[in-house]
Formats: sequence, structure tokens, C-alpha cells
Amino acid sequence: MLNNREWELINFAKGEKNAFIGDDCAVWNEKSLVVTTDHFCENVHFDLSFMPAEAVGWRLMAANASDVISMGSRPTHYLLNIAVSDGGFENAKKMISGIHDFAEKYGIALLGGDTTAAEKFTLGVTMFGDKPEKPLLRSSAKPGDFVYLAAETGLSLCGYKALKKGVNGFEKSKERFLYPDPFPHIPNKINELNAAIDISDSLLSELRLLCALSDVSIKIEAEKIPVHEEVALGSELFSIPLLNLLFGSGEEFIMLFTADKEIEGAYKIGRVTDKLGQQLEITYENSVIDADSIKLFSHFG
Repeated sequence: MLNNREWELINFAKGEKNAFIGDDCAVWNEKSLVVTTDHFCENVHFDLSFMPAEAVGWRLMAANASDVISMGSRPTHYLLNIAVSDGGFENAKKMISGIHDFAEKYGIALLGGDTTAAEKFTLGVTMFGDKPEKPLLRSSAKPGDFVYLAAETGLSLCGYKALKKGVNGFEKSKERFLYPDPFPHIPNKINELNAAIDISDSLLSELRLLCALSDVSIKIEAEKIPVHEEVALGSELFSIPLLNLLFGSGEEFIMLFTADKEIEGAYKIGRVTDKLGQQLEITYENSVIDADSIKLFSHFG
């Protein structure tokens, strides 16, 4: 099920003895912290031909903060590393301004970092949060849980398409792509959730991870997934099937989670079951959808 190249590298790095790797953050029990790291590479994670440099820094912070939040914590401190391309000093300052804007808005303190030169821009952030009393793991979904989405999906991919093609409108989608913000979508009563993961690769990928790591099956009723009006329009304008947008859009940086209680302010889209085989079943208006037909977001193309 987890047969993409990114997870192949993660598992190779993990080896047999490293118990930290597998969730959005490592839980550092000795220090009572959760820790995550993420990095962006030019022309892989961002393209300055249609993206403001400030947005690159903001998105990097949002990606890391989303991981911390999805563990049931809140980010408190971060480290920054940046490799600057030749002639890119002014853009580097703009990227750091975007990082500072995010950090100042949410009170995240800079601890230090490193700078160097490179052929292409590369930025990396390591972020810390206090260990919550009950860390939200990807392995803690239970049969009978409801499956929830914290907000609409598909906006990030619509924003990317609209920006790259120079299409007017799609303001909400462009905002989700350029300046994602996980904080407004934190669920109420987060301590009552059982399992969580942030949507960085795609809704479909994260659902498969929950199935695999919790050793459960999940049934999703796709008609219950919220469809923003820009996503519906984008499906038609960009010739992308609606379910591909909803399930395949990456870098949304919102939470997918399970709970055995009603959680207000989130969208209930399915149930966790005890069906054998870690199966993900997706239905749409009572028809079964072939999940393998959905094109997924990938950093590796």
C-alpha cells in the first residue's frame, strides 16, 4: 500500500532500530517534546516564476507547524537552514520575511540555524512543540471511530493550477497554495481525538497511511467530503476529475483525524472498521471507486 518512492527512502533511513520515525513528528520523551523537520527545494517544492518569495518561507513554516499541530501540540521554537542560489540574496531575504511573518503571528521563537550557498535554493526548518499528554499518532485509529476532515481539500492544487496558468480569480485556492495556515482549522476538543495526520501528500495517501499504521480498514463516503465552489469550478476549467482534486491534492496542510465522539466544526466523511487487510474502501453515491485510478500528488513527479 505504501509503495511510493518517498516512503521507500523514509523506511531505508529508518532502519530497524529507530522508533521515532512514522508520525508527523517524533515524540522525544526524555525532553517532553515533539520534533519535526521539513525542507523545500527550488523547482521541486516551489517555482519563483509564479510564486512570491515571501510565500515560500510562509509555506515552509506552515508545513512544519501542521505536523506539530497534527500531533496534538502547538509549535514553540524552530531552527532555520537556508542554502542561497547565486544572485538570490534579495529573494532569500524575502523568504526569511515570510518565515518571520508566520513565526511572529503564532509566537514561534527562532533558536538558530545555518546559511550556505547552492546552485538552487533549499530551505529547511526543524520545529519543536511541547509533548501533549496524549500525542495523536497515526497508529491509534480504532474500529468504530469516525473519520473527519478539518477543512476542504482540493484548494491547493486548484491554486497551483490557477497561478501557473495565470488564471484570474480562485483567490481562496491561491491563498491555500501560497499561504496555507493550519491554525484556523484546529479541531475543537483536540484531546478527544484518537489518531491524526496532516494532509501534505494527499487525502488518499494519508488515508492509506492510517490504515497501514493503525492496522485497520477505513470506509469513506466521498459525497460527504466538502467541495468548495472553487474546487468544483477548477475541476471543470482545468479538466481534472473532481475526485482527483479531492483525494489527490497535496500540501493542503490540514488535519485528517479519527475520533469516537462527535467533533464540531469538522467534516465527518467515513468510519474506521475492523475489516481484515487494511483495506481502504471509497464509495461515491453508493458506487465503489477504484482508488488506484486517482492521480496523487508527489514531490518526485
